[in-house]
Amino acid sequence: MTAASASCGRFVLLVSVLSSARAEGTCQGEACDGLAPASGHALLQVRKASTCSWAAGEGQDGSKPCAHLQTGSFTSGGIASLDEDGYKKVAKLCCHHEMSLFVRREIAKQGFDICNLPDLHGFIHWYDCSDDDKTFVQMQAEIAGASTNNCPFLGHLPNCPVQGPNCHDFTPCSTDPVPNSRSGSLADLNEAGYQNVARKCCHTEMEAFVRRQIELEGFAICDEGALQGFLHWFDCKDDEQTFDKLKAGLVMARTGLPPMCPWLGSVGQECPAMGHNCPWIEDTGPTAHRRRSACR
Repeated sequence: MTAASASCGRFVLLVSVLSSARAEGTCQGEACDGLAPASGHALLQVRKASTCSWAAGEGQDGSKPCAHLQTGSFTSGGIASLDEDGYKKVAKLCCHHEMSLFVRREIAKQGFDICNLPDLHGFIHWYDCSDDDKTFVQMQAEIAGASTNNCPFLGHLPNCPVQGPNCHDFTPCSTDPVPNSRSGSLADLNEAGYQNVARKCCHTEMEAFVRRQIELEGFAICDEGALQGFLHWFDCKDDEQTFDKLKAGLVMARTGLPPMCPWLGSVGQECPAMGHNCPWIEDTGPTAHRRRSACR
């Protein structure tokens, strides 16, 4: 993840919609410094672009996909109507930040609280552009089920739903011997070998196994973080996976077939391009809180 610029990129706040403009201009939601209404009641319909608004979409390579909003007027996700028409107006901006404002309002309307910010932004990535081919009805349905799916990220504070073991950080590997298990660096690269490693329920052992298979396939790792996420679904016996599914997952990770983003490349070649649904935008570093305060 790249370091965020000093211009308030990568921050998240849940705030209410302002209903009127002050003479010096107002600041709503995650957008802040420099936001100004076109005139009078137009504040409720159109917002001028602000530094924070366009910078919040900064990608892994430092690019700013929302930079086109620096000039001109547009319907902000903070005020667009919560219906299909409003969704389309925000989606055509192709700005993750503006869609974040829109999604948060729908979440609040449905009575949910946000329990996991990274998962929220992962969700937004699949709705923030027109070419995502999504609808407002689909968004509503996914939000409605986001408190009960495999890795729930919405709930009712302070009692957020408990996420499953594949959604958390890895648990420490046991030092006790496990019958019929095998080290990931030595197990055969086949079904029996995979199951022998999975018995250990140890992500470092499975990582060694998976890296060997990646090398055998002639692939190269482009995103170490994505590899760690992949391991969550294969490192234990109770994941109920197979060696064939593991290999299929690696092939998908190379091609980037939906719903995945490519995190593997081929040895000796450049890594495949990542789609706009794949960049990281969250900054959880020690300076993130100060930027949030500055953008409040």
